[in-house]
Amino acid sequence: MTRRPRVYALTLGCDKNLVDSEALLGSFAAHGVDTVADPEAADIWVVNTCGFIEAARRDSLDAIADLAAAKGDRKLVVTGCLSQEQGDRIAADFPAVDVIGGVGNFAQLVETLAAGAARAPVVRPDQACYEGFADRPLLTPGHVAFVKISEGCSFRCAFCRIPMIRGDQRSRRIDDVVDEARRLAARGVREIQLVAQNTSDFGRDAGEDLLGLATALDGVDDLRWIRMLYLYPGLVPTDAMRRILDLPRIVPYLDMPVQHASPAILRRMRRPSDVEALARFFETLRADRPDLVLRTTVLLGFPGEDEEDVAVLADFLARIGFDHVGTYRYSPESGTPAAAMEDAVDPEEIADREARIVDLQAGISLERQQSRLGAVHDLVVDAIAPAEEAAEIVADLAAGDGISDEARRLLDELADGPVARARSRHFGYDLDGVVLLPGEGLAPGDWRRGRFAAASAYDVAATLLP
Repeated sequence: MTRRPRVYALTLGCDKNLVDSEALLGSFAAHGVDTVADPEAADIWVVNTCGFIEAARRDSLDAIADLAAAKGDRKLVVTGCLSQEQGDRIAADFPAVDVIGGVGNFAQLVETLAAGAARAPVVRPDQACYEGFADRPLLTPGHVAFVKISEGCSFRCAFCRIPMIRGDQRSRRIDDVVDEARRLAARGVREIQLVAQNTSDFGRDAGEDLLGLATALDGVDDLRWIRMLYLYPGLVPTDAMRRILDLPRIVPYLDMPVQHASPAILRRMRRPSDVEALARFFETLRADRPDLVLRTTVLLGFPGEDEEDVAVLADFLARIGFDHVGTYRYSPESGTPAAAMEDAVDPEEIADREARIVDLQAGISLERQQSRLGAVHDLVVDAIAPAEEAAEIVADLAAGDGISDEARRLLDELADGPVARARSRHFGYDLDGVVLLPGEGLAPGDWRRGRFAAASAYDVAATLLP
C-alpha cells in the first residue's frame, strides 16, 4: 500500500498567519496529503513567512535558507506576507524553493505544487480567497483554536504595512464565523480566540458588527470561552462593550493595542489620540467589571518620540494597570509615511526606553497577579511537560517574597514533575503567561478548578481542588 504524502508547516509571525497555515494544510488534506508535526517525517515543507517588520523579514529569510539547505529530496513551499511582496527576490536567492505563493488562495498553491509549476498566482490582496477555515487541521492543542473574523485593514497607521500586504478589510459574515465555531466545537474545541488585523472594525464593511458576532457566537453551546484579541481604540462604544462582556461565554479579557499614550506621538502615528477618552473607556469597564483582564501593546522609538513622551506613556500604563503589556521597537518600513519622517530615535535609546517600560510593567503585572492569590479559578490544561521544561518558571515563582508554606510545598512538587501548563481566563493562549499545576493524572484539554498559590509578574502556580 502506497503511503500518503506528508506535509509540515513552519509558521512565522502572528496567530493570524497560523490560521492561514491551518487553512493551507486543509487544502493539502483535500489533495490527499497528511499533516505531520515532525519535519523529518514530511515530504513537503511549507514556510509561511511574515513581513510585518524588518526583524520578521530577516527571520523569514533565515528560515527559508535553513530549510532550503536541509530539504534533500523534499519539496519546499514558501508562502505568506513576505513572499506576497518579495517573491522574485526569494526565487532568485533560493533556487532550492520549489513553489512560491502569496497570501490567500491556498488551494491554488497546492494545485501549483501538484502540477510541478514554480509559482502560484500572487494576486492582489483584495482578490485573495482566504477560504477553507472551517475544516482545517489545527496547529494548536485540540481544545483551543484561533478564529479569523476578517482579513486586511482599512486604517492607515503611519508605521504599518499590513494594508499594502493584506489589502483593505474584508469581514466574514456572522453566519460563516458561527458555522466555523460550531464545526470546531463539534471536534472538541472549547475555547476560541477571535483574531483580525482590527477586530473592533468587524462587519463595518458588511452591515454587521462585533456585538452581533459576539452574541451569535455566545449561542454555540459547546464553547466555554470566547476571547477577543486585537481590538482598536474608539471603534466599539463603551455600552456595546459592556453588553459584549456580559455574554456568558465571552471571557472578561480585552486585548487592545494602544501603541502609545502621548497624544503628539499618536497623531504622528495616525492613531486615535484622545488618550483621556481611552483611559475613561478602560476605567469605566474596570469599574463595572473588576474581574476584567486588560492586555495591550506599545511601540517604542517612533520618530519624534522624546523622554517626555515616554514619561506620558509610563504614567498611562500605571494609571490603567494593564495585566499584560507587550512591547516592540520601531523600525522604518518601506512605503509607510513614518519611513519618511525626520527625528529618528537612536536604536540604543529605543532599547533603553523599552527596557524601562518593561521594568515598570513587571511591577504592575506582579501586583495584579498577587491580588488573585488565594482565589479559585477555572483552568484548562494546554500541555504536560517534564519538570525541567518548567524549571525556569518554577524558579521565578520561588524567588518571590512572602511565599506561604502551602505555596512552597507546591513549588517543591512542581520541581519534581511532571508539570501541567494550564491557563485561567487571565491568560490568552500563546500570548501571556501560564498556570503551573502538578501534572500527574492530567491531560491536554482537561478542565479543573485550582487555587492560586504563588505568582510572578508573568506566571502562576496553583493547587488543584478535589
